Amino acid sequence: MYFNINTTMYNKFLALFLTILISGSAFAARNNGTISGKVSEKSNGAPLPYATISIHNSENKVIGGATTDNDGKFIIDKVIFGNCNVKVSFIGFRDTTFKISVGENSTSVDLGEIKLSSDAIALKSAVVTAKVPVIEQKLDKIIMNVSEAVSTQGSNALDVLRKAPGISVDPDGNILLNGSAVQVWIDNRPSNLSGAQLEALLSGTDGSTIDKIEIMAHPSSKYDASGSGGIINIKTKKNFAKGINGSVRAAYTGAPYDKYYQGADGTLNLNYRSDKTNTSITYSPRLQERFNDFYSTTNMGNGVILEGATMSEADARNHSFRVTNDWFINKKNIFGVIVNGFFRDSDDSTDDDITGSTLFNNGAVVEKTATSIINSDFFRTLSGNLNYTHIFKEGQEITLNADYGRYNTNQKSNQENYFTNINGDPTRLPSIFRSNSDQFINIISAKADYEQIIFKNYKLEAGAKWARSTTDNDLLREDKVNSSWVVNNQLSSIFGYTEDISAAYFSVARQFGPKWSLKAGLRAELTDATGNWISADTVTHKVYTDIFPTLFLGYTPNKDLRFGLSYTKRIQRPRFNQLNPFRMYIDATSSLEGNPNLLPQYGHQFSLSLGIKRHLSVSLNGQITEGVIIQNPYFNNETGDKMLIWENFGTQAFLGGSISLTELPLAKWFVLNANVAMLNVNNNTDGFNSNSFFGNGYVNAAFILPKNYKIEVVGFIQTGIPYGYFKIEPMGDLTLGVKKGILDNKGTIALNIMDILNTRTNKASLNNDVMEGYNFNSHYNSRQITLSFQYRFGQGKAMKARKVGNNEEASRAGSGN
Repeated sequence: MYFNINTTMYNKFLALFLTILISGSAFAARNNGTISGKVSEKSNGAPLPYATISIHNSENKVIGGATTDNDGKFIIDKVIFGNCNVKVSFIGFRDTTFKISVGENSTSVDLGEIKLSSDAIALKSAVVTAKVPVIEQKLDKIIMNVSEAVSTQGSNALDVLRKAPGISVDPDGNILLNGSAVQVWIDNRPSNLSGAQLEALLSGTDGSTIDKIEIMAHPSSKYDASGSGGIINIKTKKNFAKGINGSVRAAYTGAPYDKYYQGADGTLNLNYRSDKTNTSITYSPRLQERFNDFYSTTNMGNGVILEGATMSEADARNHSFRVTNDWFINKKNIFGVIVNGFFRDSDDSTDDDITGSTLFNNGAVVEKTATSIINSDFFRTLSGNLNYTHIFKEGQEITLNADYGRYNTNQKSNQENYFTNINGDPTRLPSIFRSNSDQFINIISAKADYEQIIFKNYKLEAGAKWARSTTDNDLLREDKVNSSWVVNNQLSSIFGYTEDISAAYFSVARQFGPKWSLKAGLRAELTDATGNWISADTVTHKVYTDIFPTLFLGYTPNKDLRFGLSYTKRIQRPRFNQLNPFRMYIDATSSLEGNPNLLPQYGHQFSLSLGIKRHLSVSLNGQITEGVIIQNPYFNNETGDKMLIWENFGTQAFLGGSISLTELPLAKWFVLNANVAMLNVNNNTDGFNSNSFFGNGYVNAAFILPKNYKIEVVGFIQTGIPYGYFKIEPMGDLTLGVKKGILDNKGTIALNIMDILNTRTNKASLNNDVMEGYNFNSHYNSRQITLSFQYRFGQGKAMKARKVGNNEEASRAGSGN
């Protein structure tokens, strides 16, 4: 999969590609003109961005339109000659309509500055009645609007993600889209996390702070190519009202099982906006009690079976904050700064009466193991961003971003294992050990994005990026021998890793009349990585270059039909913890280990979609992934020890389809959203082949009732997901939420019952030549009842939202193997 770019061929291809696209303009019709102008607020002359401009013919049918840019300006091309009406509208302002004529003598009509008057009644009505669909189907992504969803009240961000169509979470905390790993961004920027650390961050983030979730299975060339399943972008809520505004929220959670588990969280959000600056501060503390049950069965052959059980309880304390500030220097220059922090401390211990394992031989007990584990860990992240946007003119701007993030994880573990026969007599010496693991990750990146309208009809996007990631890992393992602690040099390790990624991209988009649209691009990424396993005196060095094409084609024959075709190539580089050669013990017989020789996996994805009116969409999806990164099992038949090592598998391919219903109004008080997907999945490598069907279903039923009541039922179910040698077993989830607006709708009280049927259980099984049969299931206190209250304060007039440049850094830092 590694190859070098032939520079001459690449330049020729790029020139040919642009020439083909640009030549399409020669076929554009000549009998049309343009309409331009600027929209501003009458009271103070401030520009109104995102105002709607619509062109109507004599039959009042919309024949064209546009929205204003950040300076309130607009230009509409390809206006058919003749008389028409131009309507200008913006929420909270009175509409304005012009009658104009576009013809041979006036092919370019400049409407000048259009001043809109404020409409207080319209603004108040808009705030009360404005409705955003729960799910939006776009050409290159699915948008799930959750800002007003009842189920987000009292939920954390991970719970909200689990309710999104096609998204699941594997036992290691990785986010999957239709069974493929994705990269997670927050507010158009990378989380820089994966695995257990990403799970900790999302579970410690208040779900009510989320505005929308963008699911991009086929991101454009502007985004990093990392993530075989695409990108999930979590966008938090923003306040664009002038003056001081904010909200405060508090929630209590109870989980009644054999023992009562509880939690509490809150969020304070403050925002100040003026004509020249916008400052936002968010702080969220969270306390959480939870348990986790883990059961496993290993068939060792010849009637020998090993059964294991682990019951642990944990207390976690999270604190997260976010501070942002934008300075509007003038109409053409904007400077911003963002600071994020997340701190988590956790202590957990096992139930000694339950935790352990039993070895059977043809039904008879051979050996029992009693295990006691005490863990403590902390996780710290601190990241900052500087961004600057310069607008040269309408349709031409550049955005610069610089990011730095530091991530620190410390894990301490003490484990005692005692081995006895069925009578309680010792069968061998106890295994008592402790470990201390430190991980430091530093990520620095710089990025430039440029966009411009060229040849009037083409939108050009181009940019470059450089990122350096360094990680230092230190594991100290000590065994207790004769009442003394002795360093285990074989299982202690020091590992360092440095990776530089340099990238450049371009894309060109064109609207060919009212029916056809095209967006195509290329991205090149050069990776230079060095791993230094100091303990083993081993150094690995890899340098490779890849080209990633993207293509999006849209066709809309009429207002009731829309077709879409897309293709992307993606890469999934190993996470830092997967490269780390440390061996981490789960219990006396189970361990996880990284692999510094891991290679990236590559995927090719395509999609063919059909939209019917605004309620129904159907798609055909396919993906081929080569060199799939999985945990390969190794097994000792004599001792029963199991080891999972990260390695490259062969090929995974799937082909299937999905059907979605969006905002289907079954009654004035009942709206339904639903999604069903079915895929045929094949996993193939030397000596192993599996083929099976995978399906998932999502439903969101909203009931809008009198007196500001709203009831929401959200359900999710999925069949088994084959992944390499493993198969993740079926699971489901059902959530019920009720909320009511109080205090003139400034306050909201909500009650949520999550996982009502207690079916959110991670189960997996494995069967290959190495292990004849292995299965496990893991369950935590997912059935919870949450009561929350939120109050919004402050009064202000809506102002424009800033368009901030993207910065997509690879999300690969993670704890654990």
